[in-house]
Amino acid sequence: MVSLNDPKVKAYIEETVGPEGMRLVDLLAAKEEATDSELAEALGEKPSHIRKILYDLYEARIAEYHKEKDKETGWLTFYWHITPDHARYALAQKHKREIGKLEAMLRYEQEHDFFICPSGRERFDFSAATEQNFHCPEHGDILQAHDNQSEIQHIRARIQELKRAAEG
Repeated sequence: MVSLNDPKVKAYIEETVGPEGMRLVDLLAAKEEATDSELAEALGEKPSHIRKILYDLYEARIAEYHKEKDKETGWLTFYWHITPDHARYALAQKHKREIGKLEAMLRYEQEHDFFICPSGRERFDFSAATEQNFHCPEHGDILQAHDNQSEIQHIRARIQELKRAAEG
């Protein structure tokens, strides 16, 4: 069972809803289950503001709800609760998506030649440089070949960092 004391889960939640949202999460975790109105009253906030945070938590797989319909009025009441186990899984999925994007960027960097404007530092791949006749469209300078090894190393380092975070 993952708890809200897990530093990775806590960081993911704070990244998702910020420190103000963490107050809501802590309150909801202490209550086990509550309505948006109860939470709004306890925190001294507008229910619409609390609902926005709850929906953000729901989208991030940190909170879930069940609803009950009042038989007399037909009104629906949503009862919210925190699901830290799902937050850990959602965080792993987020890392997986980021790693996929970075791996695509890495392939692009490895498979293309780049040129750079010495004046403005704009960077062009070979195709774009060819379209510009190897002249910077903004400065008119002749484009120079660019060694992108530092970009490749930076992307590889970020991939490794995310893989370590996903494992831990």
